[in-house]
Amino acid sequence: MSKKSKSRKNKKSALSLKLQGAVILILIAIVGYLMNLSGCHNIHERIDVAKSYDGAQLMEHIEDLDMARTAKGRASQIIRHKGYTLSYNNDWRLANWVGYVLTAQETEGDVERSDWFDKDPMVKGVQVRHVDYTHSGFDRGHMAPAADMKWDKQAMVESFYMSNICPQVHALNAGLWSSLEDRVRSWARRDSAVVVVCGPIVPEQPMTIGDNRVAVPEYFYKIVASPYSATPRGIAFIMPNEDCDQPLYHYAVTIDSVENRTGIDFLYNLPDSLENYIEQNYDLKAWQL
Repeated sequence: MSKKSKSRKNKKSALSLKLQGAVILILIAIVGYLMNLSGCHNIHERIDVAKSYDGAQLMEHIEDLDMARTAKGRASQIIRHKGYTLSYNNDWRLANWVGYVLTAQETEGDVERSDWFDKDPMVKGVQVRHVDYTHSGFDRGHMAPAADMKWDKQAMVESFYMSNICPQVHALNAGLWSSLEDRVRSWARRDSAVVVVCGPIVPEQPMTIGDNRVAVPEYFYKIVASPYSATPRGIAFIMPNEDCDQPLYHYAVTIDSVENRTGIDFLYNLPDSLENYIEQNYDLKAWQL
């Protein structure tokens, strides 16, 4: 072979390698772009964090499982309504947490939705009003959902108190957050009863809306526990306050993770061994995720 032929072959090989390298880089860029198309970046691998439970089944009813201990130093007024209990934070004009126990029977209620947002007469201090959200760009997002209060007219009316409402991006409120609420009702029907506690995660210097300066959360959390099941279980979710279109399991975490993030102590009325198991583990298959 002549020197010119060898030179042409070497140039072609070098060009081929460069093209291969360019194709690989383009593919990497495309994959990275597709991964970032979603509005939510708090994405977890689809893995279970669960150990087998070897304790006894909880056979007796325990009061106040929906209660939580608010982080020390944080403003808190405990308010009990018919269908839920909350810790109200007058600094944020929001609840620190909203808790309730949802039974299978309660999911079958037929009370019509109220849709009348009103101030909470039990709140001490600044009273948030419906108009604080008007033209803000945020939905009036329920913490304890109206659809979970269909079992009683008073419970339904109180679910529209502004103390139970947080500023939520519409795509979240009508999207994945709503889907999670549907799942919670299906879990209550399956397990007879579930404990639900949810609320906002607010940054140190939050954006505010309205004349009453309602804080806009950066994230929302929801913990769900089924302590009376033969195999007790718990799971939690943390979602950014934005358009979340990833599958629900991407936002699943342990209840312990939410406690660490918020400083709130959940399920403290359970026996310690059961509380620790429920809070440290979650099984996606057990929750049908």
